[in-house]
Amino acid sequence: MKKIKRAAHFDFHTMPGVYDFGINFDAAEFAQTLADAHIEYINMFARCNVGFSYYPTKLGVPYPTMKGNLFGDILRECKKRGIEVTAYLNGGVNHELMIKEPGFMRINKDGTVYTGDLHASNFFRSPCFNTPYRQYLYEEIKEILSLNPAGIFCDCMMPVACYCPSCIKKMKEQGIDINDDEAVETFALKTMREVFKEVRDLVPRDKRLIINSHPYDDLCDYQSHVELECLTTGAFWGYDYLPAVAPYYRKYSEDRLYMFGRFACDWGDMSGRKTVAGLENDVYDGLLYGYVPSIGDHLHPRKGIEKTLYKDLGKIYEYVMSIEEWTMDTEPVVEAAILRNRTTHKVIHDYLPDCARGVARMLSELKISYDIVNEDMEFDEYKLLVLPDNIKITDKLAKKLEAFDGAILSTGESIGYGRVWDYITDVKKDTNTDGFFEFDGEVYAGYSCGIKMKSEYSVSDYIEPYFNKGWDGLHSYYYIPYDKCIGYSAAAVKGNRAHIAFNIFDSYYKYGATFQKDFVKSVLDRLLPERIIEPITLPSTSRVSVMSGDKGDVLHIKVTYPELRGKAGIIEEHNVLPRGRKVSIMGEYKSVVTLPEKEKLEISVSDGRTEITLPEITGYKPFLMTK
Repeated sequence: MKKIKRAAHFDFHTMPGVYDFGINFDAAEFAQTLADAHIEYINMFARCNVGFSYYPTKLGVPYPTMKGNLFGDILRECKKRGIEVTAYLNGGVNHELMIKEPGFMRINKDGTVYTGDLHASNFFRSPCFNTPYRQYLYEEIKEILSLNPAGIFCDCMMPVACYCPSCIKKMKEQGIDINDDEAVETFALKTMREVFKEVRDLVPRDKRLIINSHPYDDLCDYQSHVELECLTTGAFWGYDYLPAVAPYYRKYSEDRLYMFGRFACDWGDMSGRKTVAGLENDVYDGLLYGYVPSIGDHLHPRKGIEKTLYKDLGKIYEYVMSIEEWTMDTEPVVEAAILRNRTTHKVIHDYLPDCARGVARMLSELKISYDIVNEDMEFDEYKLLVLPDNIKITDKLAKKLEAFDGAILSTGESIGYGRVWDYITDVKKDTNTDGFFEFDGEVYAGYSCGIKMKSEYSVSDYIEPYFNKGWDGLHSYYYIPYDKCIGYSAAAVKGNRAHIAFNIFDSYYKYGATFQKDFVKSVLDRLLPERIIEPITLPSTSRVSVMSGDKGDVLHIKVTYPELRGKAGIIEEHNVLPRGRKVSIMGEYKSVVTLPEKEKLEISVSDGRTEITLPEITGYKPFLMTK
């Protein structure tokens, strides 16, 4: 199975009532538009979440006013042009089928079948996998596979508690108390894991398979590649999502797609469109982390594809093609790892707390190169492990940390016992509403509370508040000044171990207090004094990575970032980094050139490092470094 390069993902969730469905659609023209945009791979709808099929189906519900075989025509014309087509279907939502077969529906604990705002929701009616719907889905997948697509993209496969007669019967047979919410959720997860395996068994291994909307680390063995979905303008994601997950997902596959969106708002925003600079920025973000681009789109039911969008995308993908010789088949050069506990079966967006986004943002601003790992992965290759704020220290993790020879920075409630934290005593939960820390002779706000601790290796005092927020019947205590230290430590460092008492990464994500970043940096300077990337005169808003490949190391520098406009992060035009800024990279390189032009840069090599004088950069630029 060849690696995916430049891709697109098409939604086509079409409500009833489109009387002139597909009247202006031409499959050959559609496929040629993709080919002209240098697209080699697409996810294309065979059946949407409304429940309509777009091919002659013996099982499903064809769109009422569709003529012919929309999916089949697209598949045929794309194959002619060498474009690989995976068939999309929504396994977890199928409204039209639920209308025909109400006995297939999931039932909520309160007896209802509808969820969410019925005027603004696409998840108002969903199936239960313990009803005959399960077998129906398998037969539908077989029917779609008979059309010979490159694979299956099965969406919205989320375990959700169900109280339908089939589930209640099975749970009672297994001795499960249906009034125990956690037990019911666990039963739903067990059901879905059975479904995941059965879907994987249905799809031949020479076909691609993506099972979406469930934490990837729980079903990585079933996936053919990684497709990381992130609409930077979407309500669930934002521009801080990718840095907090991309270094984690890339651990699971060398074939990885970053699915960003063309939308100004969110999925289904057929009349909204990002700026060209916004689309370019998303592509650059993917390249920084070793992902190939895939634009998320939604076709109009009459018009089909938006040609002007794909003319713009073609120029972007043409640039991606010009540097693929050096950017494909590369792996990150990293020095640190952010630790996370394995994700749970909860709704996929709930497992990413603010501290996960905060630590990724802070390390990115500091230009510290990082992976993201869970407790089942190996740590030995890293010089530094970061345990942000709320990592649960299991027995297994504690033993691995004890054996780890590198540096460890833990923060907040991410604390255990034993040799790793033997320099900390008197640990208890911090019950203050406000806490403060001393840094460089000044007192600063923690904006969060984690633990209270004492240590003879303290490098910063914990400063108590005069009083806590509250109401005493006469006053609301809102204005909280700091008082004094009574023996507790805000940060302690012993050798290559350090702990900060506050949930500082959660706080940094919420408030962006740069003095907190300076504080963390001062601790990291003790633990990791030599770093792969030293920014020298790069701004904190820039993003930098080093990726290693057969032809040399590629330095990626991105200088564009979103501006907050109202409630939305917007990129209207690229930022420009002026000529002459400098960055230092670990390693002695003989040559550094721009890509794809191969123009030589001024470098200075000394003491195992290479200092590079950069040209003017508009938006993003990669550089090839050879030894």
